[in-house]
Amino acid sequence: MIFDAAYAAMRDNGQHTVSIADILAAAGISTRSFYRHFESKDELLCAMYRRGAVKAAERLRRRVDRATNPAEAVHHWIDEIMTFGQSSAKAERVSVLGSIVVNRADGADEVARESRDMLLVPLREAIVAGVDAGIFVSPDPRSDAEMVAAVAFDAIGLAGPNRNHVLAPRARAAVHAFCFRALGADSSV
Repeated sequence: MIFDAAYAAMRDNGQHTVSIADILAAAGISTRSFYRHFESKDELLCAMYRRGAVKAAERLRRRVDRATNPAEAVHHWIDEIMTFGQSSAKAERVSVLGSIVVNRADGADEVARESRDMLLVPLREAIVAGVDAGIFVSPDPRSDAEMVAAVAFDAIGLAGPNRNHVLAPRARAAVHAFCFRALGADSSV
């Protein structure tokens, strides 16, 4: 209930000016109730971010696990990440949760790092399996996974100066083509 109220307050207040009072009003709870669960607003914001990342990582894992080969797993990983910018509900949630890092909540950098790592695990595994199967050419699958993720995250506005930009209709195909070329494979694999 507190997570939902905080999310709604952040969304409704323009994400950058949420206060504990806003969250309490949205949740309909007392200050005492809030502090039974969280020591601070920053702790709540980090817990929200972590919860969102865990859910996203679980969806990502389910989708990647449906793949019949490593190349298909990489395709699935990219496709799922691209939905973060295509689905209006997901895009809004990602934007609100991303503002936690922008707002510099105490502990947000560490939570963002942990969250990114969770999202990258299935991609790294797929690239390593692809190298082992001779599908991909990579002297450093871990770095290649980081680069594939950087391209996908940037394409949907989760990185750098393009943060929160609208995804171009052909971005999905361009990300697939670029990343597979970089991995030494045809994107139609």
